[in-house]
Amino acid sequence: MLEIGSTLREARRRRQLELADVEAATRIRKQQLEALEHERFELLPPDPYRRSFLREYADFLGLDGDLYVHEYDLRFRPPEPTPPAPPPRRRAELGRLLGPRSLFLAGSAVAVGAIIGVSVWLLGGSGRGSPPHSRRHASAGQTPRVAALVLTGARGSCWLWVRIGSAAGPTVYERTLQQGQTVRFALSRPLWIRLGAPWNVDAAIGQRSLNSLLPVRTGDVLATTVGLQATG
Repeated sequence: MLEIGSTLREARRRRQLELADVEAATRIRKQQLEALEHERFELLPPDPYRRSFLREYADFLGLDGDLYVHEYDLRFRPPEPTPPAPPPRRRAELGRLLGPRSLFLAGSAVAVGAIIGVSVWLLGGSGRGSPPHSRRHASAGQTPRVAALVLTGARGSCWLWVRIGSAAGPTVYERTLQQGQTVRFALSRPLWIRLGAPWNVDAAIGQRSLNSLLPVRTGDVLATTVGLQATG
């Protein structure tokens, strides 16, 4: 999960910027910037202004604004109001509108549809009567588990900068991993990672330790499901 407010604040401080500097550059008021950094979205004007402010602030700091807006939509954006369902018509009213013959035909069609639906359910089920290839197809359709890289601040803090694919890819994480903290990254795509103090970090994929593949000093690695590879 991307921590919106704290990563914005960490990126701003790393660039040695005050909120007043960001306000002058982006024209977003200081109070609104503070609300973004503390995830107090209720203090901001309603959508789409909140999403626009968030994207612009993240882009200004060199982060991927679309990722931050996506995270906001998942966690904070209020759901769209559901239109009220029309009141059900009573059978007598429906009978007056359609007439006796039409009502009989409509009821027959519903019954036939229900029979067909049950037939399809029985034929398509996964019971003893299902053909072997149907069971094989169901197993093949299961979503494979995505490997995850786990980084733990085991011996002290370490600054991390994580981008998708390469040093030029979009930023997904930029902050200091404190001692005792753990962060996980899905490896559905390769990740470029810069570690400020790699000697303080334990790295693993599942039960496999990757500590021997970490750089001995501040440096960059490319993380894949295979492991870590030094870059540069």
